[in-house]
Amino acid sequence: MTTETLIQNPVVQRVVDKFDTVYKMTGSFIDNKDSAIKGLLISGDAGTGKTHWVRKAFVDRNAQSDAEYIKGGSISAAALFVKLWQNSAKHRVLILDDCDLIHRSGAEKRDILDMIKGATEPSSRPRQISWERATRNPLMMATGCPPTFEYDGTVIWITNDTMSDIKKAAKQHYEALVSRFNIIKCYFNDDEKLLYTLHLIKEVDMLGTKCEAFEQNGVRGYPEEVQADALKYINKNYKTLTEITPRVAVKLADLRHHFPAEWETLADNQIGNWGEGQ
Repeated sequence: MTTETLIQNPVVQRVVDKFDTVYKMTGSFIDNKDSAIKGLLISGDAGTGKTHWVRKAFVDRNAQSDAEYIKGGSISAAALFVKLWQNSAKHRVLILDDCDLIHRSGAEKRDILDMIKGATEPSSRPRQISWERATRNPLMMATGCPPTFEYDGTVIWITNDTMSDIKKAAKQHYEALVSRFNIIKCYFNDDEKLLYTLHLIKEVDMLGTKCEAFEQNGVRGYPEEVQADALKYINKNYKTLTEITPRVAVKLADLRHHFPAEWETLADNQIGNWGEGQ
């Protein structure tokens, strides 16, 4: 389970159940290497914890060495082809986290989508992936990547794009693309985000002993007074914050810790939505 506490609030439970699904389905890629499903697509709001629960599944199984994370930004067709080749073994999982796979143009996007479709085709045997133009690409030559290879790994695609965004960008590739993935949609309303974030702070100790974002002098997490002030700020200003997510809670705690005299003013001007659009 994603938490160690009994959750009484059904709104929080719905969010926890969603991330529990992310955790379990990621774990199935590690535990069930003969599964027919070779792709997991996690689409959802930024800052809520999609990547955290994917990483946790690997950490809890001591399987971090089986995964390669490609985090953020734009990835070229050539780079994706090489990464698929480098992670083509049966135990390997390539995690594309906020990588731009669908907002490219022309042949570049078509090549990327064809590679992803080939890599995630349900099969009990390795899938053949090829790229005719790869033989003349310097990146392939530099790494020794062949123009055709057998791929037996799996792909996890984490994105902030909605399914509508993906459909619009992928166009004629959409149906073939999404049919290959197990899909988890992690979208939450404001109440769900608020209550889930408060749950993580108060009951899961997200800013304390379970904090993964901050460690000082060998001690994980922020001091108790910092956690308390961050929690007070959220409770006081939740109606005016641009968003309330676990990532925002960490931002608040970090401001309180490093700027104890002026942190609230700094938070108001960075996380509040006063003057938005001006």
